[in-house]
Amino acid sequence: MKKIILTLLPLIVYAKELPLIECKNHETIDINSLKSERLISPYGQGSEFYFKLTPKTKRVFLVEKPRASKISQDLVKLIKISSNIIFSRKSLDILDDNNTKECVLYKQSFKRASVEIMTIDSKNNSTLYNFKVGEIEHLYLTTDMPITSIKELSYDKESQSIYENEQPSSFYLGINYKLGDIYTNYPIDEFYSDLSLKAMIKISDSPTESMGLGFGYHLTDGIDIFISKIWTQYNNIQTKGSGYTPTTTYGVSFDLNKALEWVLNIYQ
Repeated sequence: MKKIILTLLPLIVYAKELPLIECKNHETIDINSLKSERLISPYGQGSEFYFKLTPKTKRVFLVEKPRASKISQDLVKLIKISSNIIFSRKSLDILDDNNTKECVLYKQSFKRASVEIMTIDSKNNSTLYNFKVGEIEHLYLTTDMPITSIKELSYDKESQSIYENEQPSSFYLGINYKLGDIYTNYPIDEFYSDLSLKAMIKISDSPTESMGLGFGYHLTDGIDIFISKIWTQYNNIQTKGSGYTPTTTYGVSFDLNKALEWVLNIYQ
């Protein structure tokens, strides 16, 4: 059994060498097609994946680490303790030792996992593949920023991301249910899989003063756009009563880290 140490900042983990085996009649996945960085496991923990390697591959190493669901990760961010979460790690067992075959077998050891595969060819050139494996995930949290003009946003061509020109005076926590998988990048002909249902609540000392329901659409990693109906509380001084005024608004949704950044700016 051979091992190689992979330095993965900020962790150093051990990767076991996997044997190359015959593909036979197994349904295979071309390892070079792992560009979406996502594999949906059909049976959850214990699912098996046969990766078809390039002809010059001589050695393969694999690291598998358990991961939390996206909604769990977002909740951890929400309560500001993400840096204190530590997950245990587990490696795969070796099947045999044969470097003349063209496939490797990966058997999923956790319900959800982050996987790294490194291949080495006959010239000792290495290629690293990273992907997430697990069942389909739908729930996630966002930082929702209503806008009145597109001029409130800017686009960075280099990073291909949208960002706010100024921190908004008010913003919301979005609770989202995506029709498709959270981590999958869908082609344009499956646009409906990037649609999501959304509930919104204002991030403030009085969150129930403004709430909403709406629809979102996933653009790219960490960026959604949305349209929603928001109900904002008002107080009538003359009648000493209160109620909610509905308005239709649209805006952009960011990763939950954006809300933590804005909250820190407000309360510093």
